[in-house]
Amino acid sequence: MFDEQEQVIRYKWDSWTGSGYRLRYDAADQAHSYHVEDCSNHVVMDDYGCSDLDEALLVLNRFFSIDESAERNRIANWLPHQRLQ
Repeated sequence: MFDEQEQVIRYKWDSWTGSGYRLRYDAADQAHSYHVEDCSNHVVMDDYGCSDLDEALLVLNRFFSIDESAERNRIANWLPHQRLQ
């Protein structure tokens, strides 16, 4: 689920508790521009800073099974193309 207001893509998200995982892009953090965040009750419990999209997809795949090709396409629609390279 993509949240335009917060600029994140949410995974396994429970809206009622504000818990699950989310992928956030941070252009200011060039070393770790992708962040996979584990949230519980709207609080970030763990933040996995990833240097690129491939690393972020590996982290997400550790927590649950994702179709990496489908996710890459979905994320490409979310982010400008130049950020994916």
